Amino acid sequence: MLKNYIFDLGGVILDIRMQNAYEQFVALGLPATELEKGGSVYKWMEDYQLGLLSTQDFCQQIAGKSFSTTTPYDIEHAWNSICLGIAKCKLDALRHLRQREGVTVSLLSNTNELHWEYCCEKWFNACGNNLNDFFDHIFLSQELHLQKPDPEIFRTAIRTLNANPNETIFIDDNADNVASAANCGLQILHASPDIDWVKSLNL
Repeated sequence: MLKNYIFDLGGVILDIRMQNAYEQFVALGLPATELEKGGSVYKWMEDYQLGLLSTQDFCQQIAGKSFSTTTPYDIEHAWNSICLGIAKCKLDALRHLRQREGVTVSLLSNTNELHWEYCCEKWFNACGNNLNDFFDHIFLSQELHLQKPDPEIFRTAIRTLNANPNETIFIDDNADNVASAANCGLQILHASPDIDWVKSLNL
């Protein structure tokens, strides 16, 4: 019997399009090569996701690589364009699951301060919603200084929840992440455009 549900954010709960930020960064004068693996901006994105770089420093450093007229606000706007929306049916499913007796609902995400605050402002804490309506526990890469698929982030969640991995399911859209979770003993659901986790979990 499943007692613990752990959800990824982007690509599972939150609809995203990563290309939006890349396109907008290039439009602001950022060299495309800087956005590729090995580029300085790519490294800053990784560091920001791990909480090794503040939001202010992240925006200022990227603005410094862009057109001289680019402001930190422009960078913030471009960066948040990745976040498209959260379907009401998904919020409803999380809320109903959260209300089940004996069940915990958690979020485990590779994210960053700007994206997380944007999601809370636009969806989790908007339109009468409250973040606590949806999750018992929240595990964020920028706070833990760990990111998937590092198995330690899953072990941290299991320890914090005091959970039996066999009674815990992790839902993610990334194959490497679900494989790492499975290796830690968790049940898994690999979400994809063809797999509706709301229906798969009978929510």
